[in-house]
Amino acid sequence: MSTGRIVDRNELTEKLAKELQLARDECITLKGLSGHTIFSSVFYYAAIGMALVSSDGRLLKVNKALCKVVGYTENELMQKTFLDITHPDDLAEDIGYVQRMLSGEIETYKIEKRYLHKNGDVVNILLNVSLVRDVEAHQILFISQIQDITKQKQAEEELVRLAREDALTGICNRRCFFELATREIIRGGRFREPSVVLMMDIDNFKLINDTYGHDCGDEVLKAMAHTCNDTLRSLDVFGRLGGEEFGVLLINTDAEVGKIVAERLRANVENLAVKTSAGPIHLTVSIGFVAFVGDSMPIGYRLKQADDALYKAKRAGRNRVESTIDIEELGETFEYIQPGLIRIVWNRSYECGNETIDSQHRRFFEIINDLLSAIVDNKQQAVCRRIIDELIEHSVRHFHDEYEIINSVGYPNADNHSRIHNDLVSSMNLLSSQYDAGELDLGKLFNFLAVDVISKHLLQEDKKFFPYISSATG
Repeated sequence: MSTGRIVDRNELTEKLAKELQLARDECITLKGLSGHTIFSSVFYYAAIGMALVSSDGRLLKVNKALCKVVGYTENELMQKTFLDITHPDDLAEDIGYVQRMLSGEIETYKIEKRYLHKNGDVVNILLNVSLVRDVEAHQILFISQIQDITKQKQAEEELVRLAREDALTGICNRRCFFELATREIIRGGRFREPSVVLMMDIDNFKLINDTYGHDCGDEVLKAMAHTCNDTLRSLDVFGRLGGEEFGVLLINTDAEVGKIVAERLRANVENLAVKTSAGPIHLTVSIGFVAFVGDSMPIGYRLKQADDALYKAKRAGRNRVESTIDIEELGETFEYIQPGLIRIVWNRSYECGNETIDSQHRRFFEIINDLLSAIVDNKQQAVCRRIIDELIEHSVRHFHDEYEIINSVGYPNADNHSRIHNDLVSSMNLLSSQYDAGELDLGKLFNFLAVDVISKHLLQEDKKFFPYISSATG
């Protein structure tokens, strides 16, 4: 039994090119484009596409194989330039190589590019180009060798798809999810964008498998993945992490919006009636998520945080959403003083140099610390209500004073800054009403005070007017 070795397309192309060169050198001298020579026969009947192209891109001579690649007859193709059959997105690279050849920088080049077939299809090709000077005709010609590699590219793309896609649900597999989520977290970290990572787990999935069978369980997984995929934005990252567990990265999303999206996912899954051979199956999911800013921790760490919140949802009865906010991302602004209690810490780097603004900012920290402590310690409602009223009154007074000051020093965005103040006061009043009704979620309160008021506004938005304060105080 004979054995052979695998030869790649590059080796075959180079071998054929050498044979053609030998045929040309040994058998003929090119005399114009109509000479009936051995080289002309080799050119015309070659198994791969070939073309003689003028320096201005006109196709002067083409062979049968090239006509088959692009779907045109020889006469049709001779009326075109290589620009006409090249995919628009590939033109710049190809023209760049042509210019380098004409300038003498390179003698040959080889690239993968795309042609446009006569029927509109895209054809992937491997192009080898050499420069020939026809001394008698005073012409510069390009000899192009073209191989159709469409099937090979499709096979490569299919292998990539299989390596990245979950075979059952068609969404990202675990490896793909980690890769894409890592990339997006790093990108978001450069711009200090907020992000949310969710862990989703189908409730009592083992019972579904045991009751209806694994085939029906697979249908449930596919339907759940399809519903969630339709609910999420195309820019978000969604993947199956294993079994009945799924992960989501919500890009440029804060905790408040993350909670809305998580609840929407939960509700949409709850409303599902999955059609199976055993009849319709209803299901629910539990969801845990972590909200954070920056990229200091890897996706695996974020999934662990979300997983901890997920199990809080499981222990609380399933079919619900639980969340956590990673305060470590806000640096030295927070410190733990006992389990479950966090204190917001003032730092002199937060000062702008105006005593009125700085003193009022410090008072913000004090009031917010008092409120968080009172709520965590289950102080009487009257005590908490007094602190909430003080916070709102102080905010209104501070925002008025701050606007007058930054407007007087010529801060160009003072009016927009004032609108942000108004939105914050409206949110405070809403939270106040929710507290009176017994509907105030501690996590939501913390996110508003620590993230929206302190981190996003006092420590980020306010810093935009610091240079104007410094210039005015000279």
